[in-house]
Amino acid sequence: MQATRGQATRRGFLTGAHPDSHAPVGAAPPAMLSKLGAALPAPDAVYLLQSRTSFGVRQDQLARGRSVGPAAWIEEQLAPEALNDGGLEVALAAALPSLTMSLPELLAYTNPPAPRYRAAAETITATYVRQLLGPRQLFEVMVEFWTNHFNIDLGSAQLAYFKPWDDREVVRKHALGNFRDLLQASARSPAMLYYLDNFANVASGPNENYARELMELHTLGINGGYTEMDVKEVARCFTGWGLARTIDYSLTGFAFRSQFHDNGAKRVLGVDIAAGGGEQDGVRVLDILAAHPSTARLIATKLARRFVSDAPPASLVDALAAEFTRTNGDIKSVLRVLFGSAQFASSGDQKFKRPAEFVISALRAVRSTGSSAVLRGISAQLEALSHQAFGWPAPNGYPDVRAYWLNTGSTLARWNAAALIAEQGFAPGSGISVASLIAPARTVRAALAQLESNVLMRPLAESDRELLLAFGADGGSPDKPLNPVVLLQRSRDLLGLLLSSAYFMTR
Repeated sequence: MQATRGQATRRGFLTGAHPDSHAPVGAAPPAMLSKLGAALPAPDAVYLLQSRTSFGVRQDQLARGRSVGPAAWIEEQLAPEALNDGGLEVALAAALPSLTMSLPELLAYTNPPAPRYRAAAETITATYVRQLLGPRQLFEVMVEFWTNHFNIDLGSAQLAYFKPWDDREVVRKHALGNFRDLLQASARSPAMLYYLDNFANVASGPNENYARELMELHTLGINGGYTEMDVKEVARCFTGWGLARTIDYSLTGFAFRSQFHDNGAKRVLGVDIAAGGGEQDGVRVLDILAAHPSTARLIATKLARRFVSDAPPASLVDALAAEFTRTNGDIKSVLRVLFGSAQFASSGDQKFKRPAEFVISALRAVRSTGSSAVLRGISAQLEALSHQAFGWPAPNGYPDVRAYWLNTGSTLARWNAAALIAEQGFAPGSGISVASLIAPARTVRAALAQLESNVLMRPLAESDRELLLAFGADGGSPDKPLNPVVLLQRSRDLLGLLLSSAYFMTR
């Protein structure tokens, strides 16, 4: 049926699509979106906490948090092994066999004629499913945080089977554990050894790539107090840290090759390392770096930036660094200090959702399922928004500040994604039902109230509510009962606007 003039105006205003098309094709920024959320009402404490510690607030999650309170919610999330996942991990392991494979098995699974990247593709699929549907939300947030901190992209065939192992045995194993253990595991990870060339670091020709990134990105920070001589000495300490090879020269895991190690005395950050230490030279360096004050400050700053604001308060960074030092890098302890801080409590809407957080939080809000169609849609949207899992090409990881992600092209792509969710349900078989989100509404006012409660889950400013009601009523009364088909289309338009607004884009 051809759209009415009013329906065409609303759809075009929101998406820029042709009046008879339900597919967003891009347009000049809708003027209305610049008006919405000019003065956002502060979110309540539980909503703020969950918006930062999950990949999107969901109604059942919010109800649980309000029932037990913020402190208890955090303690539940800090013990992910005790959270019932409803059989999610069992189902993932059955559908994606590479998730539980050893390195030799992964090698066989990805060797020609098998698809080179199928283990990596399965790990990416599992990542999106866990973020979308899993109850262990803070754990998944921290998995993403450390994945980004120890960034390894999928730029080669070897990494296509090394990285899935690294995801399970390094990042996921230590995401809420101890930083020293995580650092030690990362240094021995075949993925990291290969990615930063440490497998080729030998006494006769030291390779400084890992040594430099270890200090600049993983521990001390670029201004953390190390020198070029420290880079050279750390590289010497890691000579001989390499990869085991099969008879056909396939790389299958960590191996210390003593014949390639520089056994001379070394000096790192003012600490003397005696000659003859062998593999323990590298272990000693990692211990020195894990305990260094600059490392505590780097990790504290990055955590505060992720969870509080792009320019976190110095007082909060100091408190987190002190807790990191006091507990020898206990990640849970640092997070407790962070989420219990006054700076966190007053930081509502200071963080801008990066693309993955936006897309997955929108799908969680509208109660999407993890069907194969949805997963393909997530992958397509994040490719368009340049935020795919394991997709950042440099060792420094995806940026975590608004300035990088907020630009005209990215904003338009987000609006189109929001419109796609609202208009078409994101993908066939997505399980999204706008009708169920507004039930039992019969008027625009009632429909907006349901969307505010069921999707936004935070209060609208009265001025924004009136603006949306006028838009949805299209010149009529927002309290007039409408034909269900007309009401559904207007509700889709309102849903697209809400998902595109500052209310949803920030957290």
